[in-house]
Amino acid sequence: MRETTAKLSSEKGDSGHNRAPFVLMGASLGNLGGTGVYTRRLLKGFCTAAQGRVSVALGRGLVTPEEALGMEPGIGAVHKFLQENYLLNAAVRRSRPSLVHLPAFGGRVTGGIPYAVTVHDLAFMRNSTWFPPLRSVYYSLRFKRVAAGAEVVMADSNFTASEIRQLLKIDPFRIRRVYLSTDTFEGDSGTWRASAGLRGDYIVYAGTVEPRKNIEALLGAWKEVKRKHGGLTLVIAGRWGWGPKSLRRSLERTQGVIHTGRLSRGELCDCISGARLMVYPSYYEGFGLPPLEAASAGVPSVVTPAEVLVEIYGDVARVAEGFDKDSLAEAILDELDTPADPGGLRDFASAFTVEAMAREVLKVYGEFAK
Repeated sequence: MRETTAKLSSEKGDSGHNRAPFVLMGASLGNLGGTGVYTRRLLKGFCTAAQGRVSVALGRGLVTPEEALGMEPGIGAVHKFLQENYLLNAAVRRSRPSLVHLPAFGGRVTGGIPYAVTVHDLAFMRNSTWFPPLRSVYYSLRFKRVAAGAEVVMADSNFTASEIRQLLKIDPFRIRRVYLSTDTFEGDSGTWRASAGLRGDYIVYAGTVEPRKNIEALLGAWKEVKRKHGGLTLVIAGRWGWGPKSLRRSLERTQGVIHTGRLSRGELCDCISGARLMVYPSYYEGFGLPPLEAASAGVPSVVTPAEVLVEIYGDVARVAEGFDKDSLAEAILDELDTPADPGGLRDFASAFTVEAMAREVLKVYGEFAK
């Protein structure tokens, strides 16, 4: 019979201090993409919800969630790999946790210690051409092995849970769905407008520029939108990831388009909060955070009919008929002509708090801890 969380919280480690029964591997804090955002928000939720039950493996050992959020983890690939796979395992082993959580598929856990893993999406299994070849091979070798050894696999959505069952062949008993979360993205749009040299209205895409985000179709749709709304600007807010050189040239040369590169969190809040709408044209997601972040600022969204985007946003966003430029253009133009409901969007986003996500994750920990 599994021990209760309360009993586990009172146990002592080798040092004689109270030890946390659960350990989160924190190297993903240095990730500039979605796994870094997820890890930071989970830790923020733990600061109020965990009550000493979670330690974070980071730096040279174990720290509290509050301490982890105040640290500056290295983001170099080699440093991250060493932390995930070697440097922190001794500290985790000494703490004798009841469960270790891998917030992404990186890293490994010392044999004999039960662990949980969060799967954000399985895009690489659906279409390997969306990724650089070496990354696709690494994911293919890594995902199945890590998932197979986990006590529980957490999924960002019902869609991703179904993907895990189908593609990773995981027993449904070992899968738990925990929706992602957002902070408020209310910001000072005037400050960002001034820094970007913008005077008129704009629409925004937020995220890494990579093939599965379908930016090429968005740029194609933009030409029709621009023809009817000449004073409008399209802002592509995110770093260049990878993709054909022709797409990069289009980002640089298409009239009325600004590609910002990577923005700080504050800059991104300011940028999103001032937009007429968010456009998220992705082919495939495990959740798709930017429309939720936009909703928290009262900004409406246009999304594609990707299954998970319909699952999460079908009732609050404009869903395009297809993934092509004509469908996107029609949806964008329709949404621009529709009065927004900022209060309703904020109410929708308020159900996806960092505290709510942390509480759900803690429930999963307690259910599968040993």
